[in-house]
Amino acid sequence: MSRASASELADRIAVLADDERSILEVLLERMGQGRQRYGVWNVDDGREYPAETLDEVIDALHYCAAALVRLRRRAGQ
Repeated sequence: MSRASASELADRIAVLADDERSILEVLLERMGQGRQRYGVWNVDDGREYPAETLDEVIDALHYCAAALVRLRRRAGQ
């Protein structure tokens, strides 16, 4: 996969619908936060991405379940 130029990226962003652009903005914001905390992303850093992905998805499911419990408790009050 070749790396897109800034101009090519701008062209691709320009055709995104509002919601798609909002999603991209969230992803870019998160990447910026990661860069500040951990430095520049390096895909050849030796990390086990499949294993880390599974761990992160499981964590996300816990967060979703906790949010549902909160919503149900509030609805019952």
